[in-house]
Amino acid sequence: MVEYVMFMEKQMRNTLSQRLKKRRGKTIFLLFIEAVLSFLIIYYLTLGNDTGNALRVGITLFLVMIPIGMELLFNMTIPWTVYVFSVFYTLGHAMGYCFGLYMRFPWWDNMMHCTEGFLFTLFGYYYLSIGDEGSKKARIRNIVFAISLSIFIAVLWEITEYMVDKVWLLDMQKDVFVSRIDSYLLAGNTGAIESIENIGEVTVGGQILPGYIDIGLIDTMDDLIMALVGSVVFSVYALIDQDKHPILKFGID
Repeated sequence: MVEYVMFMEKQMRNTLSQRLKKRRGKTIFLLFIEAVLSFLIIYYLTLGNDTGNALRVGITLFLVMIPIGMELLFNMTIPWTVYVFSVFYTLGHAMGYCFGLYMRFPWWDNMMHCTEGFLFTLFGYYYLSIGDEGSKKARIRNIVFAISLSIFIAVLWEITEYMVDKVWLLDMQKDVFVSRIDSYLLAGNTGAIESIENIGEVTVGGQILPGYIDIGLIDTMDDLIMALVGSVVFSVYALIDQDKHPILKFGID
């Protein structure tokens, strides 16, 4: 029994070695990215004195391994175009925090969530379509599954942001100022809605603010909407393309 287990482990190592050898170009590209990220971690822990960014880059160090990990785990081949796109998407989150891109460019967050929707829909669609006949019925089935997968992941991410904000008191769900409130709570009659318009300032704890603070709801809904937009964009492409361009289609080892 022990000899059999050792034999199976040796076979798995040989198979893994063969798969990595087949993906030599992707492995070299990944090692280059890992080297850059490792340098950033060392910088933030020494000269930068920023453990927060060091932690974010450290998490990214493992996240960039997901595409090649999926290839090895599910015995599939991700096209180079999708592979590189996935890696740079993962880097986009870390760079957004480390270099303040989320603050400097208001559209950066929307871009990342739209890309998220596009990317996960692409993964769901092409992974499910491996080996099928490519009929119209199969494409529609795959698109419905892919959109559901993408939105599910987007919801999980928003829950993660909410929990992080609650536990570590951060502001991942970005707050915004609003100048109008419409609420049942403002009305004296049941079922009636009252509004407060043109809110110019609000005093909180003696501090005057330029409006009412929405604590994350608008940001969460914007993120989910952008993820859905990305999903729809890819779905329209998939319906029009009808699997004619294998540059995006996954393969089997």
